[in-house]
Amino acid sequence: MDNIAITLERYNATSMKVKHNDFDVIIDRPVSKGGNGEGLMGGQYLLTGIGGCFCSNLIASAAARDLILENLEVQITAFISEDKPKHFCKIDLKVNCDCSDNKLLNKVILIAKKACIAINTVNMDTEINVF
Repeated sequence: MDNIAITLERYNATSMKVKHNDFDVIIDRPVSKGGNGEGLMGGQYLLTGIGGCFCSNLIASAAARDLILENLEVQITAFISEDKPKHFCKIDLKVNCDCSDNKLLNKVILIAKKACIAINTVNMDTEINVF
């Protein structure tokens, strides 16, 4: 089975750091929630991962079909549950771009959604182990 691995290291009193090749990413809480506000929260990175994975597949799918996506922007909105434990109960991705073929755009959006490992993961009963 293929895998992807990352390591988080303690950065300061409230945050962690991901070191990857030539860059670092800081995960922190906002000051209003007791953090230092030095990075996005983990949930925001989850949404970033979903959006980044989706966009990567969208761009590749469009390129394979010679569809040019001008001014591409994807807005991601996550809705937090009222019940406990808190979780994202709905995540919306809204694709905005200029292109010459909206029918083909809808097709590549569907292809990108189906090909996105991050979306597939949150849509499945994924086993998560903490030890």
